[in-house]
Amino acid sequence: MTVRELSKLYYLNKLIERDTLRLSELHSRLQPGGMNFDGMPRNPSPKNVMEEIIPLIIEIEERIRKEQEDYIKERMEIESFIRSVEDYQIRLILSYRFVDLLTWNQTARMIGGNNTEDSVKKMCYRFLKSTEKGAQK
Repeated sequence: MTVRELSKLYYLNKLIERDTLRLSELHSRLQPGGMNFDGMPRNPSPKNVMEEIIPLIIEIEERIRKEQEDYIKERMEIESFIRSVEDYQIRLILSYRFVDLLTWNQTARMIGGNNTEDSVKKMCYRFLKSTEKGAQK
């Protein structure tokens, strides 16, 4: 498995966060007084806000549902790969970094044993490089 494949959870998580924020903004526009936060004048012949916002809400909710399904699928694949790693320290590093989405510094602190951000990163990348070479043979 490559770093790119392992990083999919991070990016899916970011997409879900972004869409959830957008959904929250749309819901707030439906609340009384939530229509015009910036004070800027609007179109003199505005559409019904419900007609405009409800389809967007439905679309974003569906997108979030799909992204969550993709997240679960990717997480299962990544966790399966990590469980196959024989070295427990590497397994922990991969789990903290690519499943728990910790930074390298946080990962090093969780591993302990005087490991630094650079040392856990190097261990991870060396391991992944060795598995890629093994898969190419």
